[in-house]
Amino acid sequence: MRIASRAATVVGAGVLSLVLVAGPASAHECFNASRSDQADTVIAQHSHGWFDIQTSQLLAILVTSCTQQPGPDCPPTPPTLTSDDIAYLQSTPFDQILGEIFGFAPRSTAVTNLMTFTDQVATIAGGCGVPTHYLTLNNATAAGGAPTKVVTNGKGIDHFPDVYGAQLMAAYVQALGGPAAC
Repeated sequence: MRIASRAATVVGAGVLSLVLVAGPASAHECFNASRSDQADTVIAQHSHGWFDIQTSQLLAILVTSCTQQPGPDCPPTPPTLTSDDIAYLQSTPFDQILGEIFGFAPRSTAVTNLMTFTDQVATIAGGCGVPTHYLTLNNATAAGGAPTKVVTNGKGIDHFPDVYGAQLMAAYVQALGGPAAC
């Protein structure tokens, strides 16, 4: 039991590290934490710069990044992925996989299997208070150059992994068979 708890902690730390390290370089993780869902809906319908992203899509992007460029901070491979799926994710151009994740291209079996896992993680995280989706800029960094204390305080423009990283980490660990996330 102690080994399972320790393994879950190590895996969780890896997931959190991945999310936090990948975050600052990625504009697709900035969002307005204080804007209402209704305002987000209206803006998404009428703005060319804002994009509604599902939390499961963000997770799929991060897992794909680790599959293509593994590192010490990468989480374990989702159990829904077969060796053929992993080979596809490693050999297919990243932009093609992004198109599949966002629904702009037909989904391969590999991306479907990946999304099965990330949907599960997002559902678990939703039970811990993580939004199932958020509105983000698709062509710029919303708070580029702002001090860390401004983009991690849950008010105004924030960085999604900084606000919800702990819950996402716990949900990923639970989806792998670890302890309950919340």
